Amino acid sequence: METASILIVEDEGLIALDLRKKLEQAGYTVPAIADNAPDALIAVERFNPSLVLMDIRIRGPQDGIETAGMIRKRFQTPVMFVTAHADRDTLERARITEPFGYIVKPFHSVDFRAMIEMALWKHKMEQKLRISEAWLSTTFRNVADALIATDKEGNVAFMNKPASKLTGWDWREARGKPLLDVFQVFEEATDLPVFHPLDAVYEGRELGTTPKTYKLRARDSEDSVLVESEMSANRDEGTLLGIIVVFRDVTARRRAERQQQQLQKMNSLALMAIGLGRELADSQRRMDDCLKQLIAQSHGATLRMLGDVYQLSSYQHSVVQQLVALGKTESGEAVSVDVNAVLAELEGKFRKALGVRRTLHLNLQQDIPSIKADGVALRENMMRLVVDARQAMPDGGVVEISTSALEVDGNPERVQITIRDTGKGIRPSARERVFEPYYQSRPGNANPGFSLALVYQFVALSGGTIEVEAAPGRGVAYHMRFPAVANPPHRHDLGNQRMAVSA
Repeated sequence: METASILIVEDEGLIALDLRKKLEQAGYTVPAIADNAPDALIAVERFNPSLVLMDIRIRGPQDGIETAGMIRKRFQTPVMFVTAHADRDTLERARITEPFGYIVKPFHSVDFRAMIEMALWKHKMEQKLRISEAWLSTTFRNVADALIATDKEGNVAFMNKPASKLTGWDWREARGKPLLDVFQVFEEATDLPVFHPLDAVYEGRELGTTPKTYKLRARDSEDSVLVESEMSANRDEGTLLGIIVVFRDVTARRRAERQQQQLQKMNSLALMAIGLGRELADSQRRMDDCLKQLIAQSHGATLRMLGDVYQLSSYQHSVVQQLVALGKTESGEAVSVDVNAVLAELEGKFRKALGVRRTLHLNLQQDIPSIKADGVALRENMMRLVVDARQAMPDGGVVEISTSALEVDGNPERVQITIRDTGKGIRPSARERVFEPYYQSRPGNANPGFSLALVYQFVALSGGTIEVEAAPGRGVAYHMRFPAVANPPHRHDLGNQRMAVSA
């Protein structure tokens, strides 16, 4: 067993020599004796003792308490105070330096040795704990998932960087705060706050091992993300130490799942659409040819009636064309498209489609990247959304079309096109079904047919996503996000256009 070395810091020479003798008789080594703070610090750095026996009253401007604090901070070496001054104020000052014990002069050899051994053991355990905490902290910090650990009262004891990013809390600020003040989660279906997991533990119920999905609201934010979370009780030999919460952002995954489900629904229609649509289109052309011949040979009431029939036939033809388009499983010819240029080009057609009592605003962010898409299909589907906005505003309103570049780590990753109207909102229960064929999501709105389903299909086949933002009395916004082209070609500089066009 290695012999412990003990540094003596004492300004009374005879006492220091007596102390050294007693220590060596007890089996310890004494590498040096110092009587002031600078010499004590030099000796600690040189000899790296196992323990420092520190007199509170020493030579120089720094007393033993100040010197112990410097040793503790710089070297993490344990310090015991040896003093004849055991008054309350002195001990209170000394306690701040976290000493490993006190030996009050005069001392007896038996107590003396026992107290030193206890201090050395305590320091050894503290080092083990520090190493264990450092290892645990490093492990937690390198976990890819967000992680929060609480104490037994349910207050935050630790959180890693992913948890800080998702919750909006710096872990130093969050420490000691109640878990649900930091991890602000709500039931996905009802938006009701989640009960504290410790409540279940104290009631004798075990926390479920199946991950649950919640809405997480970050600090100082009204928006929320979907997180998949697992909560477990942290126990040590049956004693409850707290709760460990592991969670991850699944917003993108859930969006991809919804997109896949939507495409699967549409693919089930595609088999019918491909065959039936072409057959109907062929018969539709023949019927139109016949109607044209009859119209050419008719007059009076018969001509007017045939004119009405031809208009109905034209509408039916457009439905058939949409049905054929719905059967597509691949995007059209994808080319680099300057979104701002396309929207500026369509401004006149948008104005005409919106009709009277409706205002159009274009808000195009300057110099955004291009996207890769079928330019013709982009124009068709933007028009479909404008028509949808018109139908939602029978008494007039405002339509805003905006573009922006969404950046990740300073690099543009996606281009967003948003079309927002001030018309009738979407029922909360209908948000998941907005893009289903013929689903009427807005009260009193005209039958959408395949229109919104085709928009969804176009965005998905172009590698993008589309989301609906809706709130009662605030209309509806469709956010389309497309992958940005890494090296876009030279584009027309449209500036930061803000056009208000009364229609």
